[in-house]
Amino acid sequence: MAENKYTKDGKKVAVIGKLNNEEWIVQEIFVADGKEFPAGENFTTKTLLDKPAETYYERRQKEFKQRIERIEGEIRTAEKKCQIVERKATTGRLINYATEKYADIDLEQLDTLFAFMAGQITHVVLENYSDYIIESLVDAVEAVDSYNGRISSDGLRLVSLFGCRESGERDKSDRSFRLDWKINQYRDGSGSWHTIYPCKSYGDAVAKLDELISQKENATEHLIATKEKYGLANPTKEKIKAYRQRVIEDKKQSVEKMENAAKKARAELEEADEQCQDKN
Repeated sequence: MAENKYTKDGKKVAVIGKLNNEEWIVQEIFVADGKEFPAGENFTTKTLLDKPAETYYERRQKEFKQRIERIEGEIRTAEKKCQIVERKATTGRLINYATEKYADIDLEQLDTLFAFMAGQITHVVLENYSDYIIESLVDAVEAVDSYNGRISSDGLRLVSLFGCRESGERDKSDRSFRLDWKINQYRDGSGSWHTIYPCKSYGDAVAKLDELISQKENATEHLIATKEKYGLANPTKEKIKAYRQRVIEDKKQSVEKMENAAKKARAELEEADEQCQDKN
């Protein structure tokens, strides 16, 4: 059986015999259906190798492949380290967020919580959209069941302490929070919510209401009526005067618009009347 060798250009050959001291007669080996067999014309070669020769290009390609695999491994290691650093940085940010967001909380609201627990809250200022009213705590939290026309007590309306960001007053990047007391329409919290300001006496409620109205930029009919009802100092005379002036200006503009519309309608009516007379 012929011995198999390799030429220097990588061909697998079957050694047929020696031609002379320098050359060998060989036949190239081919593969078909997974089987090797010698085929083709015999040829001579001076160099025979026991295994395929590795060219400079192949050797450099192998080196590059090994280098790439090593670099890829270093990258994977670095990525894992980056993930660990990023994860710890995220944890640090969450800790800072959890502590900093309450940095400027109005701690007075926590005092109010203790006052509720101690039974010191007697009145509340109830904010209902743009209107305010003062109610006793009993009236404010009383839940009434009027099903089938029969009025009966249904327990206490739900009062909760909410943490929220002041809408329209803080930038989105500012994550500081404030605390608000709110009361629900029903005892199970399924109804609408309204902000309340718990107070320890009726006098405290009047003072709180006056403070809230003083923070309003403009007076309104509701606020003016509230001032008269509770004998408040706010809205100020200047704000009420400015409001009355705006109302007068708005009414003047409305009257002017109506007069212009009436004038236009009379002109159209006269024109239509003239057209009718011409046809007759």
